[in-house]
Amino acid sequence: MLVSLDKNKWLYDWMQEKWQAELYDIITANGREVPRPNDIRARLNNLLISKGYTTKLTSKHDILISMDDREYIFLKLKYE
Repeated sequence: MLVSLDKNKWLYDWMQEKWQAELYDIITANGREVPRPNDIRARLNNLLISKGYTTKLTSKHDILISMDDREYIFLKLKYE
């Protein structure tokens, strides 16, 4: 099942709970210049890939995450 990060805002809560330090580094760019929103999306995509998820970054910078139905339902019930 493909899940859109833009259409499921609760996925940000899940990502923050699991990888809080990594997300903070992505958003703040480790104290360097403020990253552009598209750069943040690309870095989020790379984080998910590094954690074993199959993803696709669309031309409009939405991240599609491939996950099984059980995981999606469990996460949706927990974070929505």
